[in-house]
Amino acid sequence: MRSRIVIIPLLIFIFFHLDSNLYGQKSENDWENSEIFGINKEEAHNTAIPFATFEQAKNGEREISPYFKLLNGKWKFNWVLKPADRPTDFYKPEYDVSSWDEIPVPISWQLYGYGIPIYLNTDYAFGVINPPYIPHYNNPVGSYRRNFTVPDNWDEREIFIHFDGVKSAFYIWVNGEKVGYSQGSMTPAEFNLTPYLKAGENILAVEVYRWSDASYIEDQDMWRLSGIFRDAYLFSTPKTHIRDFFVKTDLDENYKNAQLIIEVELKNYSENSFDDYTLEAVLLDNTGEQVGETMKGLNIALPGNDKVNVNLEQLIIDPQKWTAETPNLYQVVLILKDENDKTIETVECKIGFREI
Repeated sequence: MRSRIVIIPLLIFIFFHLDSNLYGQKSENDWENSEIFGINKEEAHNTAIPFATFEQAKNGEREISPYFKLLNGKWKFNWVLKPADRPTDFYKPEYDVSSWDEIPVPISWQLYGYGIPIYLNTDYAFGVINPPYIPHYNNPVGSYRRNFTVPDNWDEREIFIHFDGVKSAFYIWVNGEKVGYSQGSMTPAEFNLTPYLKAGENILAVEVYRWSDASYIEDQDMWRLSGIFRDAYLFSTPKTHIRDFFVKTDLDENYKNAQLIIEVELKNYSENSFDDYTLEAVLLDNTGEQVGETMKGLNIALPGNDKVNVNLEQLIIDPQKWTAETPNLYQVVLILKDENDKTIETVECKIGFREI
């Protein structure tokens, strides 16, 4: 009887000791830290590509913008079953990836034979449940590398990289320097690459983890897939930039006329301050014709390394309404002009007049 009493506590000690090592209870990994969702990421904003002219923005196709560069295509790729086996120095320019496989971006790596796709409803796919920790023996890692060049007409501009979707968590390096970290599979992630870039060819490295502490909130009816599964691209902005905007369509009590309200955030990435900037907003119908007057914010001052909010507002008489049966869309084009009335940036978005 005494021997049983001694053995049981010993087994309990061994179990928890092994569990601590296998499932990362002593880990300081970002992908097991529920307080970290991103490092050095840009603040969230609506998705809008900068254009050079009003006509480009009116067209709305991002590919015609001189400040957009798609990074989709073949990337060098390495896959391992667990983090301990990953190539830890692969982001360094001198690291040779010529023997690596190639994988298209965007794609989920399971569709190319790296690991298996997992379909579950209410269970987790990575073993014993111990939030926020992930089993270190079962957390595949995909390492991606590719080279890119920056267009010549992007000199003196801010340059960003945008990932539409990476699952589940990832790190990013440029030219051997660590840029940041992100998790949040179904939401975009952006990083400012301006300080890390050089003339000519640049090296981009991305390390993707299949599971992270965020995987614990994905206990739902879905396929568990991994990788850079949506578009990745570069875009550039002027030093003074339309960083974000929000369009509201406030219909009156008769559901007839609407107050068009546009809230805009302008950001100055330079140390210099600027005065007498102008922000214009134009509303277009589905034929491309202007509706109402051009809205203007005048004499805007932009302090160095700071943000400024500008609100524009106009009454729109009896616009076509958006419903599920009549999905009428309008287009808003924003134009930012400097003190010499020169257009330095335009952006656009589609809107509908509706109220819930």
